[in-house]
Amino acid sequence: MNDATNLPATLVAGDSLSWTDDVYVDDNNKSYTSATYTLTYYFRGPGAGINVAAVANGSGWKTTLTAPNSAPMAAGQWFYVAVLSNQAGERVTISSGQIEVTPDLTRIDTPYDGRSLAEKALADAEAALASFKSTQGKIKRYTIADRTMEFASVPELLQLINYWKVRVNSERTAKQIANGLGDPRRLLVRFR
Repeated sequence: MNDATNLPATLVAGDSLSWTDDVYVDDNNKSYTSATYTLTYYFRGPGAGINVAAVANGSGWKTTLTAPNSAPMAAGQWFYVAVLSNQAGERVTISSGQIEVTPDLTRIDTPYDGRSLAEKALADAEAALASFKSTQGKIKRYTIADRTMEFASVPELLQLINYWKVRVNSERTAKQIANGLGDPRRLLVRFR
């Protein structure tokens, strides 16, 4: 079983998406082609599940997630499996993975905050530090991500800020890598 297909890492709800899968060859060198097997992708996540049947594309398959199919997908992390099946009842899972579904901003009329939990928590922790300093240390309680916390000292709050900074930087690095922009922590130099 493969852990990746030609699916992108993210999808905007309501967008169309097409990808292809080649002939699948298992560990025993058995080939699975579109002539004898159908391919179906099963998406499961925060909303109702979606099943998408692929069509034959040469010996492989082409799968299209249409705009009407993806529109009801709730924002969040979705998991998928790609399953081959035939009329004899044989079934083979050939791939699985995750895709991040982001909301369709053209359909949102209410206030929207697209920051991740880590980005919100970092902003809240920094606001708590600013509040603590502006009141000369009288306010030691703050709220981060719907949780109210009380800290004993500035170093404790600074430790929390540093924790969330690391998380935010990790998220940003992962997004850049997923978008094909490379690892920003890696610097390549060419000497002439």
